[in-house]
Amino acid sequence: MTDSMWQGAGVDLDAYLARVGYRADVAPDLATLRGLHAAHVEAITFENLDVLLGRPVPLDLDSVQEKIVRRGRGGLCMEQVVLAAAVLDRIGFTFSALATRSRIRTGHKTGPAVHVALCVELDGERWLHDVSFGGYGLYEPIRLVDTSTLDGDWPFDLVREPNGEHVLRFLRPEGPSELYGFTTDARYPADFEVLNHFCLSHPRSPFNKRLILQRTRPAVRHVLLGSTLTELRPGKPATSRELDQDELLAAPAEVFGLTLDPADVQSLKALEGPAAAGRP
Repeated sequence: MTDSMWQGAGVDLDAYLARVGYRADVAPDLATLRGLHAAHVEAITFENLDVLLGRPVPLDLDSVQEKIVRRGRGGLCMEQVVLAAAVLDRIGFTFSALATRSRIRTGHKTGPAVHVALCVELDGERWLHDVSFGGYGLYEPIRLVDTSTLDGDWPFDLVREPNGEHVLRFLRPEGPSELYGFTTDARYPADFEVLNHFCLSHPRSPFNKRLILQRTRPAVRHVLLGSTLTELRPGKPATSRELDQDELLAAPAEVFGLTLDPADVQSLKALEGPAAAGRP
């Protein structure tokens, strides 16, 4: 296999498939795309623990595989998209990357475009493939057309705004939540480094101030922001509660399925942060 900018030749596909619990055969087809997407979001948590612990977050494939695949950790958006892109490339999918502007919780439509998803071309159609948005994100890919609906326990739709932007919406019982807007202008791995730097170090980044853990499973989604744990279930309004210090330190393993070294747990305990960071 020849190498490409998406590094498919360097990914340990068997190890990745074991990590996400995917046991079916793989091929560059829609069944594989859907199955891998669901398996990834169920198994791999969005998390910013290394950022809070003052560690670097490298985006080379070897580092990403060591952290997420071999050590059982999760990762930020850019780490996860590097891994997912390498896997899709290895299998033989054709795709490009795109950047999106998050709107969730703020409603702000012109913020920085620092979240990355993939646009997969398959049998004459395009699919939005996004495994790294966290607890409010897609469970499986959605067809990328001007008006598209993804039904099921976790429903979504895509709408097209007059300015040409696509908007992904999570259809909750409380009403549609706009997750992000985007165009399909191509982004490349070199762009990921710039976007990652913003997420790690910019004063307005939401990822370097408080604990953020997010995970999607078939029957429940969990989002931990600071010390506030939000639970979402299909067809029901979201519920939230504050965690005490013991619950907070246990949550990475017990709620989000993260394999942490004991030293990491002690380091988190030593921070004035995980609980305090949940307060404005």
